[in-house]
Amino acid sequence: MAKLEPGGRVLLGNVVRAFLDAGGKLKYRPYKDRNGKTNWFVFGVRSDGSESQVYIARNGEPKRFRSANAILSYHRSMFPQDEGVFVPWLRGDEESL
Repeated sequence: MAKLEPGGRVLLGNVVRAFLDAGGKLKYRPYKDRNGKTNWFVFGVRSDGSESQVYIARNGEPKRFRSANAILSYHRSMFPQDEGVFVPWLRGDEESL
């Protein structure tokens, strides 16, 4: 099981929709996996700007996506009214943001 964030500032995947309904937003943060491929972790952003990483409720692993298409599908399911989503990438000299 992955180590959860210190201080209890985590967001479990099964309450993301309620978090969004209360005014939260989602952010996708890129990183390189051990094979050098770009993946994205999911973070919930509160109205005060604080962030919490989203974890899968059933296993405690960080929620992540392995493709921009997966981000698009997830974001579209959460925000069907949106016209798009920002998917950041890493520059060649960056390991993670």
